Amino acid sequence: MAQAILIADDHPMCAAALGMAAREVAADATIEQVGTLADAVAQTEQRKFDLILLDLMLPDVQGLAGLLMLKRLQPGARIAIVSSSDQPAVMRRAAREGASGFIPKSAAMSAMIAAIAAVLAGGQSFPPEMFVEGRGDESASLIGELSPAQFRVLRAAADGSQNKQIAYELGIAETTVKTHFAQIFRKLGVTNRTQAILALQALDLVA
Repeated sequence: MAQAILIADDHPMCAAALGMAAREVAADATIEQVGTLADAVAQTEQRKFDLILLDLMLPDVQGLAGLLMLKRLQPGARIAIVSSSDQPAVMRRAAREGASGFIPKSAAMSAMIAAIAAVLAGGQSFPPEMFVEGRGDESASLIGELSPAQFRVLRAAADGSQNKQIAYELGIAETTVKTHFAQIFRKLGVTNRTQAILALQALDLVA
């Protein structure tokens, strides 16, 4: 069954770019585009969506109220925020309120495609900047979800070690290192090694 994607953005160029990126990820998806929250609500009342790409600054709503409303109407949909803001605090707030991703409007097409693919697949995608200025309980609590073994693997990676070297240093198999990284990415809500290391470095800045 083809996936359904809703794009709520009143900027034609941005909406078009998001549509192109979404089409790259899911070529046979049904894609609807609207320019207001009212129209987005009307769409979500008519059908279920797998993914909603939501601009934070629609003409009839500003901020995260739209996210909260659409989460209530479609609890099963993945929602990624699209915004011209690149403030880490806004990204962290969106994540706390249930967003599965955050896509800056300044992002390159390749980054949009990667973010949409990650969120549509059931994962999360947030810019690494989200963690750089964390310096607070958000990053600390995320790192706190790691097991001691996962923390040791991430710490070794932050020190510059590659998987083979980490396996040797910790006395584990290289496949185990890869398994740990997969779990680390899931727990931290990141999609790659660099973002995971940035989360750890943000925690280090707190100390």
